[in-house]
Amino acid sequence: MKNELTTIWPVYIDSNRTVKEGRKISKENGVENPSLNEIRKACYKLELKPIVDKEKSYPGLWYEHSGRVAVETDMKKNDLLKAVAEKVKSIRQ
Repeated sequence: MKNELTTIWPVYIDSNRTVKEGRKISKENGVENPSLNEIRKACYKLELKPIVDKEKSYPGLWYEHSGRVAVETDMKKNDLLKAVAEKVKSIRQ
């Protein structure tokens, strides 16, 4: 796979959300209410260059302006989301 931009919506790693609402990883691996800033910091710690779009809305929750973070990576999306969630947990400690 070539380097592509992978989008990380906060809902993807939010343990308070259901799979139907858009969560992509297990509740155990997720974090509660991750912020864009925490996701951005986690990406920097993973040596990725995040691009933050604050005004974007997750399509399934179009009424919430949660924003998104895009990164260029070769990682599989699920592995990336788990790694970002782990870094967010370590940032919060």
